[in-house]
Amino acid sequence: MTVLSALRSITRRSVATALVAVVAAMSAACGSPAPSQPETPEHLVGLFRFTPGGFADGKPTGTYFKMAIVGGTADGPFVNNANSPIDDGRVTALKPGTAGGLRTGAYQSEAKPGFGNGDSLSGSVITPTKFFDVLFGISTNAVDPQTRAPLPAPSVSRTGTRLTADVSAWAASWNNQEFNQGAPKPVPRTDAAAAGQEGVAKAWDVVSQRWLAQPAAAKSTGPTASGTFDPATRRFTLDWTSHIQGGPFNDFTGVWHLEGVFEPGVPPTAAGVPASPHSSAPKKAP
Repeated sequence: MTVLSALRSITRRSVATALVAVVAAMSAACGSPAPSQPETPEHLVGLFRFTPGGFADGKPTGTYFKMAIVGGTADGPFVNNANSPIDDGRVTALKPGTAGGLRTGAYQSEAKPGFGNGDSLSGSVITPTKFFDVLFGISTNAVDPQTRAPLPAPSVSRTGTRLTADVSAWAASWNNQEFNQGAPKPVPRTDAAAAGQEGVAKAWDVVSQRWLAQPAAAKSTGPTASGTFDPATRRFTLDWTSHIQGGPFNDFTGVWHLEGVFEPGVPPTAAGVPASPHSSAPKKAP
């Protein structure tokens, strides 16, 4: 074989090898799925109807409350509520109130008056429940009863099967005392004008049956509530912890677990007109 023939043979083999490599790369590229786009969060407006709390197979079920002692965490140790038969009082089961649970995009304000002989009269979110012989209730308010901070109506967003919630307006009332138990935690109002928190929108209050102003940008700190969501059944969970300030349980921590089924839709107003022109909710699978 001449030198020229040898060079031609080498060149043909090199071209063939390069072509094989190019075809393989193109096949791999065609077979690879395109990168998925991040899912846009969906705002869930409606009623988060609670499943009543209980106890089964050695663990709490449904909707319930725990109180961790000073220095405790979401895992305990917990206060033993003398009025609860569940888990030696460490779990206080909650039942849905007159509204059926928690509404998003609307307020469920504290009753007026808020107390009767120390017992809470706020029964829209949960049925007032005994805690050391005194009934406590839950409300969500445009102005927090304890911190006096203007707060937005509760909101929940869904991304896939995960939930993120602003329940900063969640307030507990007990023994003629007010305790913010929201997440994130509102920053107490210290100035008369509440700078930066002027109301620029309105939300319907299902308790007082009137429109209430919402703040443009409420001041709050700490993590939000989080949970899970099944798009097929609309079953949900929401969990958060909240520091207790003041009263006999100062520096204890409230541990909240909500569970149930989401029902999309806005509450009717006194005039029979939906409280908001927009409602976003996943369609239930047939």
